[in-house]
Amino acid sequence: MNDNNIVDIFLNPKSVAVIGASKNMLKGGYRILSNLVLNNFNGKIFPVNPNATGKLYGLEFKKSVLDIEEEVDIAIFYVPNQLIPKLLEECVKKGIKGAIIETSGFEEVGEKGLELSDQILEITDTFSKIRIVGPNCMGLTRIDSDSNKENKSGFFTSFLVFNEYKRGNIAIISQSGMLNGGYFTHVVTKYPNLGFRYICSIGNKMDLSEIEFLDYFLNDTDINVIAMYLESFKDPRKFINLCKKAKSMPDKTIILVKGGLTSQGQSSSLSHTAALSENFKLTEGVIKQSGIIQARNFFELFEFARTFSMLYKSKKILPKRGYLAQVFGSGGAGTISADLTMQYGLKLPILGEKAYSALVELFPPWMPPNKFAFVDIWPAMEKAMTNSKNPRDVIRSVYNILLEEPEIEGIFNMLFCSKQFRAVNDVNNLIDIISTYPKPVFLYLVGEFEETRQISQQLGKNNIPSFSNLEDMVKNFQILIQESKNKSN
Repeated sequence: MNDNNIVDIFLNPKSVAVIGASKNMLKGGYRILSNLVLNNFNGKIFPVNPNATGKLYGLEFKKSVLDIEEEVDIAIFYVPNQLIPKLLEECVKKGIKGAIIETSGFEEVGEKGLELSDQILEITDTFSKIRIVGPNCMGLTRIDSDSNKENKSGFFTSFLVFNEYKRGNIAIISQSGMLNGGYFTHVVTKYPNLGFRYICSIGNKMDLSEIEFLDYFLNDTDINVIAMYLESFKDPRKFINLCKKAKSMPDKTIILVKGGLTSQGQSSSLSHTAALSENFKLTEGVIKQSGIIQARNFFELFEFARTFSMLYKSKKILPKRGYLAQVFGSGGAGTISADLTMQYGLKLPILGEKAYSALVELFPPWMPPNKFAFVDIWPAMEKAMTNSKNPRDVIRSVYNILLEEPEIEGIFNMLFCSKQFRAVNDVNNLIDIISTYPKPVFLYLVGEFEETRQISQQLGKNNIPSFSNLEDMVKNFQILIQESKNKSN
């Protein structure tokens, strides 16, 4: 069986045995079973626990996988580490194809854990008899449809019982289980319109690693963005080759956070997943040859993933040179943004004569527009209001002028969010204009907290990135240019 086939079985099993299933709501075995049932997993589920009796969710407990009469694709382990070898032997005897071992206490804990790992190698005949994800992981998540739909379905981790999620075009591969748990929960509640397709916690990656999952996602047409957290590279050469393959694919972007870049981080990774992190020069070389986007932390990882996800879904053109326009109503914020723009290698070009002349018509004579692409829009709006004209028409005109200017590849727009300004800003008007053009528009939101939250979600529904921090906005635009260069090299 080739690696793509086995990954497909892990992510789309037709039957699952939950070894360590429990009626105790505090135990992971309860959460795994609950996620499968409550999220309408579309396969057969077999709870296994020799100490449990009766049923849970109408499913009868089995004492052993050997008591299951039907075929089983995947076994999920949530039991103490010392029980794994015997139970794994039963899985091999049963003919189960794969095991997700969420239990910790293997290489990362020293000699006793290494002995258990050696037993697994022997029992599986070096994974020829059964394939392994983990150990020391938070399992696999597959989202088939949105949680608010009647036909929602999925295959979920043990961290929480999930009831808020949306299907999308992002896949995650992580050596940290929290990316399939706490961080996932944080992101889907902060950005409720951001969708995920797969989240794969690979833990110690004793058998299957980032290599097999990355290869699988590159061949999945539903996936545009692959976000990864790694503490070590299983096979640097294969990793580089797969990433180079993505560079030739117009609809794939890979983003990586690499842990263990310092001596303290390396010590942490050794106790976390037993990963012997590579030295900084090797890591730097792998990332450079791979031509992928590097994020410094989990916040950046998800911010970058969100930006690329939105632009792929809205079919925006990635900027190549970094020529953009700024539309601000605050001179101070605009100046800081202009500074950041230059610091990140972006440019505010001189406007063409046609574009500049069109802006002059909108502005009062006592405050003409700049000749370069920084538009302090407030005087033009004041002129419109003084002449009893709708300021929304000014916003639309400015956007049309700038987005039709050939040199400009995108816009930064500061938006003051307040109930009192709803009629002026008219978010629906903005969405309509932005959706008309293939160039990306990023919005910097300030103002009343609840209003900014609602507007951010409204923009998110229409795949328009918004930010509460100026530097984050600039940085996210700069990585679009970096990805354009990656694709062209």
